[in-house]
Amino acid sequence: MAGRRKVLSPDHIRALIKEAIGIIEGDRAIQAEAAAEIAAIEAAYASSNPEPGPKRSTRS
Repeated sequence: MAGRRKVLSPDHIRALIKEAIGIIEGDRAIQAEAAAEIAAIEAAYASSNPEPGPKRSTRS
């Protein structure tokens, strides 16, 4: 994912750790649940901090 956040919230860190545990233990249910949490956290962040769009040229 390009443009990921550089500073993680405690909830984001917890979800990433949960996903890693699911991967290590081979538990796809935990891994999928954590991936959904991560996606929700990142979507909430993206909607609250939109990227600036390209600027219009003022030249004719």
